[in-house]
Parts: sequence; structure tokens; C-alpha cells
Amino acid sequence: MTEPTVLLDVRDGVAWLHLNRPRQLNALSRDLTRELNTVLDRIEANPRCRVIVVTGVGRAFSAGGDLTEFKRHLDAGDHDGLLRLIDDTATTLSRFEDTSRPVIAAVNGIAVAGGMEMLLCCDIVVAAESALMGDGHAKYGVIPGAGGAARLVHKVSSNSAARLLLTGELFPAGHRVFTGLVDEVVPDDCLRDRAHQLAVQMARLSPLALGHIKAVAREARHQPVSVGLKLELAAFADYVGSKDFAEGMAAFSQRRIPEFHGR
Repeated sequence: MTEPTVLLDVRDGVAWLHLNRPRQLNALSRDLTRELNTVLDRIEANPRCRVIVVTGVGRAFSAGGDLTEFKRHLDAGDHDGLLRLIDDTATTLSRFEDTSRPVIAAVNGIAVAGGMEMLLCCDIVVAAESALMGDGHAKYGVIPGAGGAARLVHKVSSNSAARLLLTGELFPAGHRVFTGLVDEVVPDDCLRDRAHQLAVQMARLSPLALGHIKAVAREARHQPVSVGLKLELAAFADYVGSKDFAEGMAAFSQRRIPEFHGR
């Protein structure tokens, strides 16, 4: 049997997604994208999965789109098929941004092009010291198609975005160009433990509250503060009658740790 290109491991309320094409540096093939969609469907249907961590098997987080598939479409003159592949990849990666669950990227190695586009969709980025990151599309005459340019300019300074997009260079995860994108750089052998620690910390909080917070922050990102305040108030109005809110208030008054159930 063919080994899955995406592995799922759920423990402590955390759904670990492992991109599993190590020989291809976890390139985002059509099969991997489809399996990633299927696994994300499973996570969305499982209330025990409160936080998602995505990482790579082997020495790469992800080297981006599978250029062998790109070339196959080009050689066949199938431009429409290539566009569908890019669009499907973009739609799949956007699910990390759109899910109500917090998403952590645990960058274990090379993260370039589509790999960079994936972590741009994540809420928190923890990277190993040895990780090398960058856009990389320009090196092979490729244009970003899954958010590389569209999202990067909102995550880092305009000059840093230009440096990454227009040179194709790779930099260590702790480089200044990633200010605002990489939240924490840790020793290689601490990456999994640190990512899991953060994930478990969030998994103990109210999934309903975190979902509202993430949605408001996403919608308010490009809006005036006045619009953001209205979004916050609407979210609060929706949340105030929930059991999680009542549990939080009860736990505070009783000086105990709350137990949230997402209701």
C-alpha cells in the first residue's frame, strides 16, 4: 500500500499534521493536497481536536509546489489543469486560516514557496534554529499563486516582503526579515516539545472563545478600528449566552481552573 502523504496524530486535544513526502521535501503534490483536505475534514468533525500543529517529516517543512507536476501540465499544454492545481492548493491552505481552531506551524526545516504560503496561513509560527525559509518562487520563474505575495505583505514589512519575493533568497528562521512572521525560534531538538506545549496551553481554553477571537482578528485586520469594535461586540453578543462563558465566570468566582467544552 502507498504510504499516506499526510499523517494525523491526535493527543492532549492537539491534532498533529505531518506532511509525509520526505524524499520530495514534502512538496505539495495534488495527492498531498487532497489528503490534507480529507484530514482537515476529520479534524473539523472531531471536537477533541482543539488545536492544530502542522509540521514536516524529514528535513523539510515543505519545499513548496511539486514542480514535476507543474512541468507535466506545461509539457501537455494543459494550462487549465495547472491553474486548477494552483487554485486547489490555495483553497486548501486557506483552510488553516479559516478554521476556528488555532493553528501552529512547527517549522522543522526548509520552508519555501508553497511551504512559506502554508505557514503564512497559520496563527503562530515556531521554527527550529536550523530552519531555512523564504519565498523562492522567483528562482524558477514561478509566480506565487497560493498567497505568497498577497499574505506576506500583511505579515512583514514592505521592504522585507520585497526582499523575500524578489530575490528568492532563503534565510535562517531568526533573520530580521521574518519579524512579525516567526514568533519563536528554538533549538532543533526542542521544536516538537515547544509547539506541543503551546498547543496544549490553548487546547485547555474555551474552543468557542478562541474561535470567536480568531474570526474577529482575521476580519478586523484590514478594517478601521471602528469596524473592528463592532465585530468584537457582535462576537461577544453571540458568545455571552454560551456554557463556556458561564463556566469561565463560575471558575473565576470559585477560584478554580475552568473546564471548557466548546458550548
